[in-house]
Amino acid sequence: MCFVVFIVIGAFALSLWTHGQLLYAAAAGAVSLFFLFFSIRKIIKNGPCLFGKRRDC
Repeated sequence: MCFVVFIVIGAFALSLWTHGQLLYAAAAGAVSLFFLFFSIRKIIKNGPCLFGKRRDC
């Protein structure tokens, strides 16, 4: 879910950037990176469960 939110907000930040709204684009990009951090953290923490190495998840 965090990765989907990252993609959506990232696309929104890119749209703002192309329309010249640089301050809002930077803020949206920062929020997007926040969700990317939690996505990567979740993948690292639950990696064995996600990739089938552990079955007791």
